[in-house]
Amino acid sequence: MILKAEHNYYRILGVHEKANSHELRKAFCKLTKELHPDTTSLNHDDASLKLQIVLEAYENLHNPNLRNLHDIKLKNIENHQIDSNNYLEIDKKNTESSYKVGHRRPFSNGEMFSLLLLIITISLSLVFFLLFANFTGREVNSIPVWLVK
Repeated sequence: MILKAEHNYYRILGVHEKANSHELRKAFCKLTKELHPDTTSLNHDDASLKLQIVLEAYENLHNPNLRNLHDIKLKNIENHQIDSNNYLEIDKKNTESSYKVGHRRPFSNGEMFSLLLLIITISLSLVFFLLFANFTGREVNSIPVWLVK
């Protein structure tokens, strides 16, 4: 299933090179279920190592920039323009620069909808507070009891 010191992430996940994000995710989920240390019959250390390899492959293929770099490196390796030692050094440099502290993926539709619901909930809570304070005759800008001596 997972190959030795394999550098081809497509082979690790078992997908073709033109696989879309859905196919990548499906293959990743299948492999993580099979290789998770709690659910597999493999040795715990072997399962953990193989799971890390699968995770690295998915992270590199899921990110479009890293996937383009990986495709270019695969073509160069096939053409024998660079050897495998240089491949590993270039790969480390490129992956480190893409995961800086300020780097963040854009919000998904579900996250945007959750933020919208949060804003609506807070706004409605403030409106109901003001209406309740107005109808009961209480002051909105009253001093809290714990501040009064």
